[in-house]
This record gives sequence, structure tokens and C-alpha cells, in this order.
Amino acid sequence: MIYKTLILFMAANFAFATNYLDENLKKLNWNGVDVIWLEDESLPTYDVTVYFREGALGDDKIYSGETEMMFNQLSSGTDRFSQKEIIEALEFYGADYSFRVTHEFSTFSLSGLVKDIVPTMKMVCHLFSDAKFPTRELKRTKSRIISALKSSVSNHSALANMAFRYEALKGSGYETPAGGTIDTISKINSKRLSKRLEYFNKNALKRIYVKGPNDINQMESIIKNDCDWKKVANVREIPEVKKIRESNEVIFVPVPNANQAQVLIGRIMTASEVRSNELDYQSFAANFLGSGFTSKLFQSLRVQKGLTYSVSAYVSDQYSYGRSGIMTFTKNETLIDLLNATKSTIESVVESVNANELQLAKKSIKGKYLIGLESTSDFLQTLMQFDHVKRDYADIYRFSENIDKLSANDLQRVTKQIYGWEKQTILVLGNKSLVNELKKAGFKVKVKKFTQYL
Repeated sequence: MIYKTLILFMAANFAFATNYLDENLKKLNWNGVDVIWLEDESLPTYDVTVYFREGALGDDKIYSGETEMMFNQLSSGTDRFSQKEIIEALEFYGADYSFRVTHEFSTFSLSGLVKDIVPTMKMVCHLFSDAKFPTRELKRTKSRIISALKSSVSNHSALANMAFRYEALKGSGYETPAGGTIDTISKINSKRLSKRLEYFNKNALKRIYVKGPNDINQMESIIKNDCDWKKVANVREIPEVKKIRESNEVIFVPVPNANQAQVLIGRIMTASEVRSNELDYQSFAANFLGSGFTSKLFQSLRVQKGLTYSVSAYVSDQYSYGRSGIMTFTKNETLIDLLNATKSTIESVVESVNANELQLAKKSIKGKYLIGLESTSDFLQTLMQFDHVKRDYADIYRFSENIDKLSANDLQRVTKQIYGWEKQTILVLGNKSLVNELKKAGFKVKVKKFTQYL
């Protein structure tokens, strides 16, 4: 009852705040760089995310992972400061910073106290302008990453995710992980990283997202004089995924010492699918199928049949492609039962949806959505993602209304479109003895070595 009341209270406040963005959002231009600023005087803190419309897709194929490595090594040293001095300075000002690299875009995020924003931003701009990527530090980082990749054979879940990305996205241009592979990482050098940073500074389209009080204005002169970021006219074209590749076989990846089978089921989504007006419906279908205790897959695979401890489903969208999937695991002896139960659960949703289950899921998902927007950083990320995929900010407020409109027939249709069994890539990582079990059960199996994904 308390949870229901909280959701209703938040929903009401969010509805009344329809003009929140109109009242608090300012669109500025600093030296040709667009700035999205949510003015908020409630706390003496700031959150900044710098968006670059450039990502891992721009990496040279034989140096795949260089963009992520470039961001990773930004604080490794400049002409004026050592890595130790840079980290100590940022820690002194209580600044939290992070980066994210996808195939289509990259972000650098920073947060801290407004009173320290000037020295903190000056340091960040100094890093972007003068990072030298010392060979000694780069060698250490490369060695650590390569060692982690080699040892991933003992981390079956992580290895399965790497293999699944490659198989589900194969041939699209997006199949190589943003972080690169053992072979490509070993070839990256300081000169390559300096060249990549120069491209980001001079050629990548940028947008800055900020939440904080009026003192944020101090950033403008820093961006202009210290970062020297200017308007960029040319933007790298991003290839669109226009069709999906259907598969009728199970990709099996044998690994040693596997007492469980990692199971991933999903597919790449086309540009037209992720640019449709049914993104909220797609998100709902993923939640309904595999998010939380009440989801259909959880109830079927764990509660009713005891085949696994956890299962999840997702839909994620970029601008030119997307991904959908189901992730779970099971004991070796119950692999066939789990695959059959997953297929029958999806088909049951496609055939019919219980009205009470649908209403319960709507209330839960709307509540999760509203709570998710309470976080400052998450809200900025939402605005950034909407801009990247060219969605209207007003869609944030339409989410609850769209979910209310979703019918059982809509859910059945979208579930079939996204999770229809004949469209899925199925990957199993586990003990090689399972190959015969899969074949006996009638599955066509293609065996691949795990080393090819590293």
C-alpha cells in the first residue's frame, strides 16, 4: 500500500511538473558548443556530461579499442603534471569523473562542489588539451587489460557476453567490443592515442549537459579558453542496420570446468525498429518478459520449474541499431528444459496476456521509471540519450500515458516482433558434453572456440 501511494504521489508531482523542463532548462551556446543546462539551486553541487558524437566505430579496425583506451589514459600524465599529481588534485576537490564509450558516441562525466568547479574544469580541459599518454603507464594498462581478457575463461558470464555480442551482431560493423580485443589492444601506442584525442578535440561534434546552480556560468570561459572546443561542421556518418540475420542453430562455446550453462538469446535491431514510435512499448515488453520477481520468465523458469536463479530481458537502442536479449543460466542437466521453457514462455505471451498481470506490470514499470528520473546523473543521461536518438524531451512526460494506452494485443504483437523465436541468435557457453545433449534434443549446433572472442 505504501509503495502504491508513493507511485501515485510521484506520478502526480511529475504530471504537475510538465513545465519543469520549460522552467528550468536553458539552451546555451559556448564558443559554438551547444549546452543543455538544468538550473537547480537546491544543492551547491554540479553534474556535467560532455557528449561526443564519436565512438568506437571510428576506431581503426586493427586498433580497435583505442577510443576507450584514450579516455582511460587521459589522466596518465601531461607536460605539467604526473598521473599521481592529476589524481591527487581531482581527489582534493572531491571530483568524481567517469567515461563511457559506445560505438556511436562517447561521454565524459564530472561532478562535485560548485565552489571547486573552476580549478576542476581547468584540470579536465588541461587533460583534453595536453594529455601525453606516457608509454610506461600505457604499457601497464594494456598489460592489465590483456591479462583480464585472458583470464576471462574463468569468468563464464563475462566471456558469454563477449561471445554473444559478436554472434548476435555479426556482419553489422558493431560486433567488435568497444574495448577491443587482445590482438588490437596490444598494437595501440601513445601516438595513436594522441591522434585519437586530437580528432575528438577538433572534429567530433560535442554537446555539454549540466545540472547545477547559477555559478555554472563560470564554465563558459573555461570551455572557450582552456578546452578550446569550437563548433564542428562535419560529422562522421554512422552506418545503419537495415536487416536482421535469422539463425536456426545454437552457437555453442565450450569452456573448461563449467558446471553451469550460460544461455543468451537475442538479436540485433534495425534502425527503423529503434526509430519507431513504439520504443516505450518495446521497453515494456522487455520488462514484462524478464524484469523482477513478477516477470513471466522469472515466474516460469525459477518459481514454477526451478531451472535458474535469475533471468533478465532487455531492449537497448542507439540511433542506427539496437539490441534485444534474454540472459540466464542453468545446471548442465537442465539446459534443454530451460531452452524449451524459455521458448514456450515467449510463445504464451504472444498468444495471450492476462489482464490482471498486465495492469500489475503497468503500475510497477511506471513506478520504476519515475524513480529512475530522481537521480541527477540519470536524468542528464536521459536527456543526452534522447538528443542522440533524436527524441523529443516531451516523451519523458508521455511515458506513463503511453503505457496506459498499451493493450494486451499491443504487448503480444511487440513481444513477437522483438522476441519471436525464429529471429533469435542462441548462444550457450558451457561444458562440451552439452553439445551432444543439444543435438539429441533436435537443435542444430555450431561449435566455436572461446579464444576467437578475446
